[in-house]
Amino acid sequence: MTEPSVHSLNLQQLLTEHSYLIPMYQRNYAWSNSEIEALIKDILDAYNRGSSLKYYIGTLVVFKRKDDKLEVIDGQQRLTTLTLLAIFLNKHKNLSCAKYLMDFKSPNLYFESRPHSAATLSALSSNNKITISQNELLNDSILHGYKVLEKIMNRLFQKELSALEIDGFCSFLFNKVEIACVPVPDETDLNHYFEVMNNRGEQLEKHEIIKARLLSIIEKSEEHDIDSKNKKLTKALIHDIWEACANMNKYVQYGFSTSLRTAIFSEGWNDFTAIDFDDLLVRFKRNAEEEALKKNNQKQSVAEDIITDTANSSLTLHNILFDKNTIIPPNPKDKNISKDDDSEIYYSIINFPNFLLHVLKIMLDTEGELVDISLDDKQLLPQFNKHLINSEVENQTTKIKDFIYTLLKAKFLFDQNIIKRNTEDKKGHWTLERLKKSGSSVSYTQDMTDNLNSHLVTLQSVFHVSAPAMNYKYWLNACLQYLYLMFDGNQKDFDNEEFLIYLKGLARNYMLKRYISIAKKDDLGIVITDYFNNFSPKENHNNSISTVSIELNSLLDSLNYQNIRSFVFNYLDYLIWDNCDVSSTINNKFKFTTQGSIEHFHPQNPINQDSDTQSNFKVHRFGNLCLIDRRLNSKVSNNMPIAKKEHYDLAFSTKIDSLKLYKMIETFKTEGNKWGKEQVIKHENEMLRLFEDALNLKIEGLEKNE
Repeated sequence: MTEPSVHSLNLQQLLTEHSYLIPMYQRNYAWSNSEIEALIKDILDAYNRGSSLKYYIGTLVVFKRKDDKLEVIDGQQRLTTLTLLAIFLNKHKNLSCAKYLMDFKSPNLYFESRPHSAATLSALSSNNKITISQNELLNDSILHGYKVLEKIMNRLFQKELSALEIDGFCSFLFNKVEIACVPVPDETDLNHYFEVMNNRGEQLEKHEIIKARLLSIIEKSEEHDIDSKNKKLTKALIHDIWEACANMNKYVQYGFSTSLRTAIFSEGWNDFTAIDFDDLLVRFKRNAEEEALKKNNQKQSVAEDIITDTANSSLTLHNILFDKNTIIPPNPKDKNISKDDDSEIYYSIINFPNFLLHVLKIMLDTEGELVDISLDDKQLLPQFNKHLINSEVENQTTKIKDFIYTLLKAKFLFDQNIIKRNTEDKKGHWTLERLKKSGSSVSYTQDMTDNLNSHLVTLQSVFHVSAPAMNYKYWLNACLQYLYLMFDGNQKDFDNEEFLIYLKGLARNYMLKRYISIAKKDDLGIVITDYFNNFSPKENHNNSISTVSIELNSLLDSLNYQNIRSFVFNYLDYLIWDNCDVSSTINNKFKFTTQGSIEHFHPQNPINQDSDTQSNFKVHRFGNLCLIDRRLNSKVSNNMPIAKKEHYDLAFSTKIDSLKLYKMIETFKTEGNKWGKEQVIKHENEMLRLFEDALNLKIEGLEKNE
């Protein structure tokens, strides 16, 4: 019997040549805005790198049923998203993509015992408008996914690609974008296979391969780079630092023994005064000798052997893969790494592979190279091979030591100054706390005024929730670059006020150059680099930055429903919060969420079709838009403002997701429960004034906005 073989399908084949079934044991469609946008952005990036090259988008694990349908075991989220993409493109026959969908008469994706999901795909693929009565029988998550895709693709075709490029992009999309189809044998126990797929053991990850290669390079380094005695210590230190940094959910201090923490991070565990790798090596060696002599009463040479044995100095990629006697270090995700702290109460906003890319860019930029490092962890091995591991890299041993030093310092600064989610808080609020030891007690402390801490947490939250995907966190790299250059070793001397000024300036740069400028820059990396290279704390502190003028109509076009991005709303919520425009009670209920979607206060498709206000103003204008939790909004999205007010008054009694929406409802109430052109413009002007003040912006024609 011939085993089914792995084969590739381009997107056109995927969507037209087979029928797929999502079985009952699969979860519902659950991709969010960020995951959908990341998929399209990855495809666009691949097209820009070379439209003649194939781009592999992932894998699809399937089982062929007796009715010839392919049962999807793994990959249904991506497949559903691609199906929604095809539905969108098929409904826009004027686009160049239509010729590739001649055989796409209806979706080839089916659902087992999920009538709402099936009905949703059917309704979306028809040319009829979805009615309110239909809406109640459809799957909200799939509807939202289509809405997100529709907006992204409209922007892509109307703004980012020329008419000539659209044809090339469509050809690339359907002919060069491929997915690996992995069929399982007929005799496979599908329930068991699915369980294994979702509970698979830890594999050798890319970052572990990189560590092994770095240690191998050190082992093979020439005597004039590292003498044989220090070579063992160097490998041991690299190993310890790597393992300490690998757990992004723990403060890095807890990755070392208690005595080594003190040697590296001072008595208070909250300073980092080592000036380079060699300085760290001296502290490491001294601490190891003292501990070995204490415990074993051994001589110095024996102490070095103990260090070497403990750190598993023979760790190379070959040993890891083939030598059964090699002891693999514990997975940093496992608990009980440290005897005196085995809890993980903080959740990092990025993972370790992504952090390594941030650190690589920091190290290279600090050395003056100013290289463009992708923050996509799929590029982890290529980037490290190019800049650190490749045999042609000059001064390789020195660069490896510099990288390890940068890694430890950057992780310390990340832990002490970048927001995390507090898992002990049932609401999962963002927090900024520093690890500090005083005498025999260890605590997490704000180490600054409550007001300053709140501002740093809230403004960082704006950046994070606006771009939760890790490969788009350019703002984080800018912050880490700033911290790395400005931190002088002592945490108590670090100027948190200046850091806040830096963050405010970064947000201003985002707004002016990315979101409301006439000549927008799509590459956020450029936006960040421009700001970082021209940053002046003194200039910002003196409020002497030059005023930027923009025409009202041009600004409103950028803030229109088709063009506006979530960052604008999140930043505006920060400004409302910052201006104490609402009571402290309201501010305490407000927390940023990553599940927001851009919605209309007066609906696009109101239940009351005869509403007088429906034609009184354009529903897509900025004054009628807000960013709210899509799950909270799904029940009332088509309701008129009066019904929404009652719904959100109840919801806001415990939690507020959008201060702009709160202000809209406040205006609605004070205007006698009216929401027409006059109320929309009144609210709109109030919000635009906040932008003027915060961005040092002059909006030409705002005073005449009627």
